[in-house]
Amino acid sequence: MKVIIGGIPGVGKTTVLEELLKDGFRVENYGDAMLKEAIVRDYAKSRDELRKLPVVKQKEIQALAAEKLAQFKDVIIDTHFSVNTEGGYLPGLPVNVLDTLHPDLFISIEADPLEIFERRKNDPRRKRDKDSLEKIRSHMEANREYGITYSAMTGSPLLVVMNENGKVKEASFKIISVIRSNDGGGQ
Repeated sequence: MKVIIGGIPGVGKTTVLEELLKDGFRVENYGDAMLKEAIVRDYAKSRDELRKLPVVKQKEIQALAAEKLAQFKDVIIDTHFSVNTEGGYLPGLPVNVLDTLHPDLFISIEADPLEIFERRKNDPRRKRDKDSLEKIRSHMEANREYGITYSAMTGSPLLVVMNENGKVKEASFKIISVIRSNDGGGQ
């Protein structure tokens, strides 16, 4: 089963996915796959540089990364449904990528915009944009709308999971139970 999990920066997606890894699920990060392709081509040196690339280069490395990830049968792909670029929102999963990956389930991880704002402010590991609450809210809405669109395009369901502060285990349990009920019991 191929599951694609998306969420905007600071929503706690990585923390939830760490719980899925502990439970034995294979998780591949789309951004890491893109970065490998970008480094080989000398387009970018870090994940944070990726979204600053010209759109044409972003699309090129999206397609190359999708080809690598499509080789996995049972996998959870960690990504962003939309990427906030200087030129507007870029689909994290354009049609050619969806056609390559053939996902079975989409999961949107969400949180209260104020919680996201605080998480970003307190995360020294990443060079994050200093977005206002309104920008965070707008990006989360765009992310969900992209997820709905991907679901409609592929016929695969979209599950929305809230990741509230201190409730990572509850969020991961919901994801695990849905995946296991859809794939016959286990990955």
